[in-house]
Amino acid sequence: MTVSRPTGSCLALLIGLGLLPLPACAAGPERVIRVRPPMDLHQALDEVAALRARDPERPITVELASGLHRLGRYARIGAEHGGTQGAPLVIRGAADGTTRVVGSVPVEAVALPDDLAARLPAKARGRVKAFRLPNEMSARPHIRPPRLLGPPPPPLTFEVFDAQGALHPARWPNDGFARVTAGPDATGTTIRLEGTKPEAWRGEADLWAEGYWSWGWLFETIPVAVPEPGSALVRLGVRPYEGIRAIARARIVHALAELDAPGEWWRDAKRNLLLVWPRDGAGAVEVSVADTLISLEKASHVRIESLRLERTRGDLLTVRGGGDVVVRNSALAWSGLRAAVFEDVKGGGLEACAIADTGFGAVRLVAGDRPSLTPGGLFLRDSRLTRYARLSRTQSPALELDGVGNRAVGNYFHDAIDHAVYLRGNDHLVADNEITRLLDGATDAGAIYAGRDWTARGSVIRGNFLHDIRTRPGLEVKGVYLDDMASGFTVEGNLFVRVDQPAFIGGGRDNVLSRNVFADSSPAIHVDARGLNWAAPSVADPESQIRAGLAAMPTGSALWRRRYPPLAVILAREPGSARDNRLTDNVFWWSEPFRYEPPARPGDQVVMGNVEALRRQPLPAASDPSAFAAPPVPAGRIHLDTTRMLRATLPTAPSPRR
Repeated sequence: MTVSRPTGSCLALLIGLGLLPLPACAAGPERVIRVRPPMDLHQALDEVAALRARDPERPITVELASGLHRLGRYARIGAEHGGTQGAPLVIRGAADGTTRVVGSVPVEAVALPDDLAARLPAKARGRVKAFRLPNEMSARPHIRPPRLLGPPPPPLTFEVFDAQGALHPARWPNDGFARVTAGPDATGTTIRLEGTKPEAWRGEADLWAEGYWSWGWLFETIPVAVPEPGSALVRLGVRPYEGIRAIARARIVHALAELDAPGEWWRDAKRNLLLVWPRDGAGAVEVSVADTLISLEKASHVRIESLRLERTRGDLLTVRGGGDVVVRNSALAWSGLRAAVFEDVKGGGLEACAIADTGFGAVRLVAGDRPSLTPGGLFLRDSRLTRYARLSRTQSPALELDGVGNRAVGNYFHDAIDHAVYLRGNDHLVADNEITRLLDGATDAGAIYAGRDWTARGSVIRGNFLHDIRTRPGLEVKGVYLDDMASGFTVEGNLFVRVDQPAFIGGGRDNVLSRNVFADSSPAIHVDARGLNWAAPSVADPESQIRAGLAAMPTGSALWRRRYPPLAVILAREPGSARDNRLTDNVFWWSEPFRYEPPARPGDQVVMGNVEALRRQPLPAASDPSAFAAPPVPAGRIHLDTTRMLRATLPTAPSPRR
């Protein structure tokens, strides 16, 4: 039977009588809003919101012209700006990558006051220039907030930039750190620094000391004062975490008497002046004023493409709430804190981006619900990350994955002081990444790190290439660092070349280390049982971090029992022991295969199918870092079948070890 479609007046009558639904409105033609000075991104977003109110389905693209766009305050993108799944809001720069959005402003040169010139070191006189800071800086008495153990600090007060990048406050010593010893009092807040006399710093109103006070994995920045004449001590504003230990080393920051090298600066807060020894003849400098450049708040279906985001006091880009937000083919650099933060966002992330020179880590991706194990679906892929943690040095990973079901795939992490990936939560994927030349000078740190949570299970570390990760004599680092009873991880099909302690199980259980290749990387697999010795109090204490984390998750629910069967009975099965780790089918090439640190017991693990292939000499070190370099923005993922690739080159080995 043929049914005719009503047309014309008949169709209108049927709709009017309610016998047919209203037809869906077709989206109108794409609206392109072009941003060229004097128009700015704030005005363009106002126009986007007005268009959305009239026509929610219309495709909208905001095109920023090539060249410089300054933002003194962040551009907010809210729910009223976002697009639809089929027509996302697009914010796009020039295709050649020449569109720069910056949060800094130039400062005006002024005459250098005579009294300040007289206080400069002799070699700096005639070279240092003075600049007038923006008026809003006068209300901020300090150049920075303290940085202690804990969450990220607030944004910096400002940073100073020239054409090459950020300059740093005048400091002593200019390079490295001085040895620190504790003062005689019992407060733990007075110190001596070897090799200097602090009289030159006396009277400084905004003096700081930064360094490693008690642990090599914790870098803290603390305000200080110099006592009255006759004392060789410096007094810290707060006691460092766990005091001052024998490893302590630090430097003094923001002293006018130490403004003795190009690239250094100092601020006179009372006169709102900035003194700079320029690195180039022009001597032009800028200071960061915006705490963030772009903030997405409950916005969905947004694309940010082909932009260079630079120079903020805090994070460059923040995304909170909403979903399906993707940043692609962009460069993010020179932030006071991180490059991008995604929190509680349903899907999205960054792809094909270049991220460099961030102050505190680089990318934070947090999404998904842990009790229900609902994936967040965030990602970082095909991107390059380098020189992150330049100000904080520790506790500042290139990528922090938290929540459930987020991914890091096909990225290149290189040449930085801190972790590449820090894992919290469940069911994340870290795959096909290249990780190299990290942690030089660090200690007790790992390129991929997780720890202190029995419940953070299900994550997979697969097919990555880790190479040339080594530190200095007397210090020690790891490749994959499963710290403090981290359990339930799968580490498979990775290639480790010249990595110190490439796979480190620090007291955990139910981990799978399988089909990895270790070349010139000893000891390849470490297992200890710290929960039976020095960490035993944490295992026994219901109020400890690891026990509180266990109590916070519904480990007895049907879902969690199905996904992580051993977890529900962990307290009944010698919880402090390292057991049931599967160490199978790995290949060891010029690498010590296993190290069990008592009271860890090999018999508590499943060890089978491993192959030890020996060579006469270790692999030669990479003489040229570019030998392993990736393109600035990787064009595709680094797919590696590492085990098959390297096994094909190995000689016949003895029978598997147990």
